[in-house]
Amino acid sequence: MSDGDRPVESTSRVIPLRGRTARRRIAPLITPGDVARRLAALERQVEAALGTDRMARAVPALETALDQVLGAYVGGREWLAREAGGLATTVVGEMSLAALYRWWWRVDVVGRERLPQGRMLVVGNRGSALLPYEALMASVGLGTNGSRRVQPFVDEWLMALPLVGTALGALGARAVSPSRIRRVLAAGEGALVFPEGRDAVARPYRESYRVGRLARTALLRLAIETGAPIVPVAIIGVDEVHPVVARAPLPWLASALGVPALPITPTLVPLPTKWTLFVGDPLDVASRHQATDARRPDVVRTLAAQVRERLQGLVSDGLRRRRSIFF
Repeated sequence: MSDGDRPVESTSRVIPLRGRTARRRIAPLITPGDVARRLAALERQVEAALGTDRMARAVPALETALDQVLGAYVGGREWLAREAGGLATTVVGEMSLAALYRWWWRVDVVGRERLPQGRMLVVGNRGSALLPYEALMASVGLGTNGSRRVQPFVDEWLMALPLVGTALGALGARAVSPSRIRRVLAAGEGALVFPEGRDAVARPYRESYRVGRLARTALLRLAIETGAPIVPVAIIGVDEVHPVVARAPLPWLASALGVPALPITPTLVPLPTKWTLFVGDPLDVASRHQATDARRPDVVRTLAAQVRERLQGLVSDGLRRRRSIFF
């Protein structure tokens, strides 16, 4: 047999089976004692990490961080109030109010000599616009006689609006409050209020210059308490600044921002209407009522009816005397 005819030998190896398999070593189970010792060691490590020394250092650090965060927040609000508040005292702020007063709305005051010296409660008709232009303009117009100062008071929800409240406060407006008005009257100054309140906002133009119910009778009660004379002032020209074609009561807006209603108006920029302030004869409250009458609701209601009648008559007379809306 030749070499080529020989079968090829297999190279595979046969591994014989052992008679007994090798015993595998199993790690011993952790005993309860080991578990307790390891937990105790971990507890000691946690106690060391949160020990009194480290906690004593961590608590002031945490307080410092919180103080810095809160300080930054308060500082930001103070900065915004300071920057906006500077408008009222800088030349820019004064020129802005003066420009609106003299050149945009060209405000005239008729009967300024009727304003009494000393304290007084000035009652004006509220415009239908969302922003209280009449409060700022009447404050400027009635406070230009010598050293007389008339502090304008506006609705609380206006002062709570973001940015709007800051700007109004910078221009001298304050949120209406019996305590604030009482302090102004006690200082011998004038307080400008709008007792119609929220109902006048977004009033349709077909109802313009109709003095509504004086909802804020508490303001008139202050005049009885302090004996301050009540001066009605009719503001003509304010209801055409943003003529309201419809009133949109939005409950979600009222609940979120306190806005009573949204005026639907075709004008975004206030129109340059011609304004005239008509000052009426003061109502001598001190000679008619005692200070204790402020606690009598019937007396307050009667006084509110008298003030509303005088203010409406003054507004109607001013409309008759007006030549044009813009001239």
